[in-house]
Amino acid sequence: MKRIAKWITPKSLHMRIQIFKTNIRLLRNYLYDYKFFNEFSATKDNKRNKATHRSELIFYYHKIEKGLALPNPRVGFGEQAILYLIDSLEQYVEKYKWDKTSQITLNTLNLYYEFNLRNNNSLNDLNERLEKLRISLGPKSISNEGGVLDVKKSEILKNSSIDFNNFANSRHSIRDFSSEEVPVKLIKEAIKIAQKTPSVCNRQSSIVHIFDNKDKQKQALSFQNGNAGFGDKASKILLITTDAEDFFGAGERNQAFIDGGMFAMSIIYALHSLGIGSCALNLALDYRVADRLKKNMGIEQKEIPIMMIAVGYLPETLKVAASPRKSLDEITKIH
Repeated sequence: MKRIAKWITPKSLHMRIQIFKTNIRLLRNYLYDYKFFNEFSATKDNKRNKATHRSELIFYYHKIEKGLALPNPRVGFGEQAILYLIDSLEQYVEKYKWDKTSQITLNTLNLYYEFNLRNNNSLNDLNERLEKLRISLGPKSISNEGGVLDVKKSEILKNSSIDFNNFANSRHSIRDFSSEEVPVKLIKEAIKIAQKTPSVCNRQSSIVHIFDNKDKQKQALSFQNGNAGFGDKASKILLITTDAEDFFGAGERNQAFIDGGMFAMSIIYALHSLGIGSCALNLALDYRVADRLKKNMGIEQKEIPIMMIAVGYLPETLKVAASPRKSLDEITKIH
């Protein structure tokens, strides 16, 4: 009897209704995510359009780069991947002509052939197909990138010798900006630095939308719940998105958020290195709100919103949230 009474009390009934509504919203969002990923990702067809086909080239040529970068690459490694890649490259060039991605693919395949040739594995059939592609490209190269780079430990250590502990601890989420405008040129410099962020198979799916116009900034911020009292003081608002067409398969259903999140953090650190303050603004949006954001802000439907970043110069004095961190023991597990 007590259990029944507990079920029908107004407070309990209200709570259960709210939980039920939350579960329905959660289900709707998961169904939307399935439909969205199935429609815009490369899951249905890796060569559906130029963007998905280009991602496929990057995926496979990066496999070769990783293989060549091993301490002792196996002669003839990745035979099936190589055959698939050259098929894909020939189709891409026939359909879209030469561009930077297709030439990087050719360059990487050339390096693979040369590696095997040096190790007494001639691969004549592969070379014949590569030669036809070289002739098609002609004498004028679009890019000489691709393959592997020879670097020295001393060079890496020389250029990485910063006090990252102090650098990271000196960064704060800034909610008080000066009135000085941050030039778009400086924002682009930070983005260029952030382009070194790792991404799955080097697909580089992240996109940065820079809102410079104040009316556009206000409109963008209206979709974000957490910028009251400071968002309108930012010099620039950035929206980080990822392109769904760069991903495929069930295993990559969440990869956009991983790649986009890493890229966004790199931008925040890059801005900090240039003396620019920033505040990460979450975009935990219902799918209907996310759709309105994209429609109203001129974002392509295939893009996935990751986060916004409020950007501005620091005033001479300001307050920041203390934001105590958990103890190291709480977040560390040794197996």
